[in-house]
Amino acid sequence: MRGIIIKSISAEDVQAVRHLQAVEGYLDLEMFQEAEEELQELDPHWLTLEPVLRLQSRVYAGLHRL
Repeated sequence: MRGIIIKSISAEDVQAVRHLQAVEGYLDLEMFQEAEEELQELDPHWLTLEPVLRLQSRVYAGLHRL
């Protein structure tokens, strides 16, 4: 099933999902600077999505930027 889902979205979206997974992993490891760098790799339209905004706020909280 996973292969079907991956094939149904664009290569750019697959890359964005990988960046988001990396952000989550870095957050788990409390590596906030690296998480921020991964967020910066995203196309700006991704930053308007609520789940991504939640990740972004966790990153900034970790960097003490709230």
